[in-house]
Amino acid sequence: MDYDFSSLSHSDFEDLARDLIGRELGVRFEAFPEGPDDGMDGRHAAADGNIILQAKHYIGSGASKLNSKMKSERTSIDALQPARYVLATSAPLTPKNKATLVATIGPALQSTGDIFGPSDLNALLRKYPDIETAHQKLWGQNTAVLKTIV
Repeated sequence: MDYDFSSLSHSDFEDLARDLIGRELGVRFEAFPEGPDDGMDGRHAAADGNIILQAKHYIGSGASKLNSKMKSERTSIDALQPARYVLATSAPLTPKNKATLVATIGPALQSTGDIFGPSDLNALLRKYPDIETAHQKLWGQNTAVLKTIV
């Protein structure tokens, strides 16, 4: 089943993104409380530099709104000086949208592969079903998951 992530709050989406992308990259992302976060929803601190994860929950918004938001955050991203910057979003993205975001965000975003749109996140949920199970708000209405648990 593919999710549109509309059942998740912003903080729930951040938690899901940290879990999925952390598992995929083989790292643990630190979590921070809600509120001003200096442009990071997760951080993996390592001797060779930080990996910063930013999660943008944009249900019903398009790629242009996301790109505008990322333009306004470019200074914050540059100030963090991450070794790698990873973006997760619930906004649907085309390959062209991802390429535009790479140019907008700058060199910390190493490639379009470091942008996880809803299709990418759904693929990770299929790859890591235990993470899907752990996020109850995601699947509360999913009969297939409920049957598996019961």
